[in-house]
Amino acid sequence: MKYTATNIRLPAQTLEALKIRAAKQRKSLAQLVREAIELTYHIGAAEPAVDPRKDPLHRLVGAWASGLKDGSVSHDRDIYGPQG
Repeated sequence: MKYTATNIRLPAQTLEALKIRAAKQRKSLAQLVREAIELTYHIGAAEPAVDPRKDPLHRLVGAWASGLKDGSVSHDRDIYGPQG
């Protein structure tokens, strides 16, 4: 892969934290930044391996109706039952 150099400005504390993290992971600072960009913006090597619309399990999303109107808010109740 061909790389092009660029210059970015970061707060000193951010740069120091990134350097420490890169050292702990035994990666270069540039590699750490590239991976973060790939994961955040889905550009480059981190593209999804499978198109979710082509995944057979994707068709199961929304296949059943529970009748619950507040499932996202009260999911603990729905998973673990009433507590008290």
